[in-house]
Amino acid sequence: MLVLVLATGVIASACAIMAAFTYLRRGSDPLTADRGARRWLVATAIFGISAIVLRFVWLLML
Repeated sequence: MLVLVLATGVIASACAIMAAFTYLRRGSDPLTADRGARRWLVATAIFGISAIVLRFVWLLML
């Protein structure tokens, strides 16, 4: 269970870094960069909430 909690946390962190990278590297089309960053932030929220829920489930299992 610890591996699952750590893995989802690492994935959420990677998604947050990719969202920042996508937003800051705008290029010629800023609307596409905003849309891409928003998708990475949604993935960050999903994996972050999953990590928190898994942490509570792990505590309940102890």
